Amino acid sequence: MQVPEPRNPSTSKIGRLGELFLQKGLLTPEQIDQIAQLQKEKKLRFGDAALALGYLSQTQLDQALGEQFGYSTKDLINGSADKSLKFFYFPFSKEAEEIRRLRSELLLKFSGQDKIKITLVSPARRDGKSYMAASLAIALSQVGKRTLLIDADLRSGSLHEYFSLGKPDGLSSVLAGRITASDALIQLMPNLHFLPAGPQPPNPLEILRAPRMRELLESCSEQFDAFVVDTHTATLASDAQMVAHQTGSVLLVARKDHTYVDELRQAKADMQAAGVEVLGTIFNQYESAGAARFAPFTWAIRLLSRLFRRKS
Repeated sequence: MQVPEPRNPSTSKIGRLGELFLQKGLLTPEQIDQIAQLQKEKKLRFGDAALALGYLSQTQLDQALGEQFGYSTKDLINGSADKSLKFFYFPFSKEAEEIRRLRSELLLKFSGQDKIKITLVSPARRDGKSYMAASLAIALSQVGKRTLLIDADLRSGSLHEYFSLGKPDGLSSVLAGRITASDALIQLMPNLHFLPAGPQPPNPLEILRAPRMRELLESCSEQFDAFVVDTHTATLASDAQMVAHQTGSVLLVARKDHTYVDELRQAKADMQAAGVEVLGTIFNQYESAGAARFAPFTWAIRLLSRLFRRKS
């Protein structure tokens, strides 16, 4: 009787994650054997043992875990994601976990409703609003929500920079009737499309005020389950109020040691005056080297409880 040859002893010891690194050429069979030995001696997980031996970096490990659990960081269908998008590149980071918490809050809030429509608003520049819009859109798309990310900042829109797309035609061109929405949409991921701001018009507020914005959202309703809309800074123009009125709900974005409380109050009052539901505030803190840390959504609401009350 012919005895079957045994499997590679290295890969049989460490399972799929080790096989993945072996296939990528990031580990050799000898290194995998050493990792398996350290695992056995110290009762470590594969990744911890590989890090302890210096064979893998935390970034390599995070990206591999992301692929294994369905948070692949492969190239976008169009463009390429900026390295600052932690949710895309580092799905097991603290930043990514806080964004997932926010996503869970929103999914609960909108449970039973046909569509998720959210406008992100901040009272000052550099509050992290556009970063949060891009991250939240990616997060929603990764749980199967067909998501449309819209840059409605027709004065200084920058969302296209997060995806290295240059500055193509977009929302302003659609609202002006120059092109159709289908011509302007850019697919980024299987469940994520992007509508950039487009060329800056001479009359952004008037264009946003026209019925075409509402008609655009309605025409896209069959194609998408979730809409995440970025806007111009609330204290500099009334564009954000106009856009938020179209979606019906808003998330305010504040930044530690940067956003003034009075400006947050005014932004909230402006949104409520427009008949918009203020869902809460994302408290955003920038750290060294441009990294962003997002406090849990529920904690942010408690922190600013004198200004914003979460509705049941």
